[in-house]
Amino acid sequence: MIDNHTTSPPAGVNPSTPSIARVYDYLLGGRDNFAVDRQLAEQVLKVAPNARTTAQANRSFLVRATEAVVRAGIGQFIDLGIGIPTSPNVHEVAQRINPDARVAYVDNDPIVLVHARALLSRIRSDVITLKGGLRDPKEILDRPKLRAHIDFAQPTAFLLVAVLHLLTNEDRPERLMEAIRDRMAPGSYLILSHLWDDPDGVARAGAGEYAHHKASASVVPRTRGQIQLFFDGFELVEPGLVFLDQWRPTQSMINAGAVVDLAGVVVDRVEAVEVLIQQVIAQLLVAAMNFRLVVDAEEAE
Repeated sequence: MIDNHTTSPPAGVNPSTPSIARVYDYLLGGRDNFAVDRQLAEQVLKVAPNARTTAQANRSFLVRATEAVVRAGIGQFIDLGIGIPTSPNVHEVAQRINPDARVAYVDNDPIVLVHARALLSRIRSDVITLKGGLRDPKEILDRPKLRAHIDFAQPTAFLLVAVLHLLTNEDRPERLMEAIRDRMAPGSYLILSHLWDDPDGVARAGAGEYAHHKASASVVPRTRGQIQLFFDGFELVEPGLVFLDQWRPTQSMINAGAVVDLAGVVVDRVEAVEVLIQQVIAQLLVAAMNFRLVVDAEEAE
């Protein structure tokens, strides 16, 4: 991003107000940020020194979780609150395993949309980018363009990575979870990470810096019990709700150290089993019909 007075920022972008997405981009080592974002990030790092490591661990978790659900048979993804694109993005991870995977990216930050549309959706027909906020989940999830791209009758992975803590209690994040749950086909997955309200108050101190500098959104750390409530109605897959670096770690992943985000992936296994049973019954019926046709043909001879 050009950070000078000779180039105007994209429409809707205020370079004098810190943006959560741009601060996160800076913490990840990106260049799409302004001086005001870097200043806030450095203040956050003073009180929460692990903020950069946690941002990196969130990206690593996103990659591992996406790989896991693709291998479980998921071929379509809705990434809610994507932030400024950082490679590898969800479609890059998914399509390495399943080239036919379809992805919908959703965000409401103007700078995110500019970059996402330029880098993601314009180069592939199986990737779209939509403007939408998490405070009105039904509007975005029921939008015709999204419905035309994602088949909600089929298992889908919904991603809320480092996003839900940007909703205050007044924003009623449970409405978002309910909207997602109501639209999940059997066998769908939810990939979620959330800032943990650690006993030492590190996360709260970092969140206080965002509030003090009047950033584009609030940051709300939550206790383990509060985060666990977001998974009500789902079944957590192994290893459950754990720290980011503990969720199916790989040998090559970044050593996340003291990470203060919790993460988990869930699936409604009961409904998934019911679907599997229905598929087996259908296969048995087809086999029985084929057998009947063979018997009839033999009797006719």
